[in-house]
Amino acid sequence: MMNKNVLFWIGLVLPAALCAGISSRLEIHLPRTVQIEEDVIELGRVGIVHGPRELVLQADSVPLGRFSAPGQKITLDRATIESCLAGGGISTRRVRFSGAEQVIVSRNDAKVSGEQLLAAARSYLEVQMAGQDALIEDPAQIPTAWVADGSEPVELVVLPGQNRISGKRTVVVSLRQGGRETGRVPVDFEVLFCTRQAVAAEDIAAGEVVRRERIRFETRKTKESRSADPEGIVGSIARRAIAAGRVIQADWLVPPSPPVLVQRRQKVILKLDTGLMSITASGEAMEEGVVGQVIRVKRGRRPEERIILG
Repeated sequence: MMNKNVLFWIGLVLPAALCAGISSRLEIHLPRTVQIEEDVIELGRVGIVHGPRELVLQADSVPLGRFSAPGQKITLDRATIESCLAGGGISTRRVRFSGAEQVIVSRNDAKVSGEQLLAAARSYLEVQMAGQDALIEDPAQIPTAWVADGSEPVELVVLPGQNRISGKRTVVVSLRQGGRETGRVPVDFEVLFCTRQAVAAEDIAAGEVVRRERIRFETRKTKESRSADPEGIVGSIARRAIAAGRVIQADWLVPPSPPVLVQRRQKVILKLDTGLMSITASGEAMEEGVVGQVIRVKRGRRPEERIILG
């Protein structure tokens, strides 16, 4: 009697264990080819997954790869999918495949997402600005997705835009089908450059000379790529009051006035040197003069008085 009870109890337990093992298995059916809309390839978009609900939800979101160029096709075999599942925390012992040995995944290129447009534009701008110490900031809003006419693949050709605003760079993405442009999407980026700028070390009043000890040079993020020229700043005259800590702008300064070398009504010497002969004479300056300036000089007395430029 005891033996019958034991045998009967074991007979109930073994089928339950087997059922539990079968119910926790993940069944994945792979087609030969599949086309998706997204850039990121997830298992749930590629294969048909059956099994426990929580496990299916976990497996569906496992990433298998990502498209990087229009017209690209990605081939995924069972070993690759098993590796991705293991990386997502799903043991390969719980997975059973059916269908094709590998699946070829393509993207519906008749639709171009905003992320694709932004990535293409940014990649182009980064190449154009290579070597410059600049910070490129994406636009606040991602471009609107582009849906082409028909099912013909879309080619993205990136072109430079017109940069009319300081601190902005515009890139134009041309969308083409069969060699014909079907649309254009401009993408605006904020660009800041790391440059050396002159900063007021103390308050500088309007009309004061900007001396070397009154400024310091710091690396700042600016909308223009040009660094400040110390020779163009030191010795200049401030056109306006400049508070300490402010970056000194070029239009806030005027060059220092050159010294006056000749005063009005001052007696001067006129000299003509042709190389073959040299002639000197005296005259009277009719106006002030600085280095390089041409002024009027009075020579002689009336009625023989003459005005000479020199």
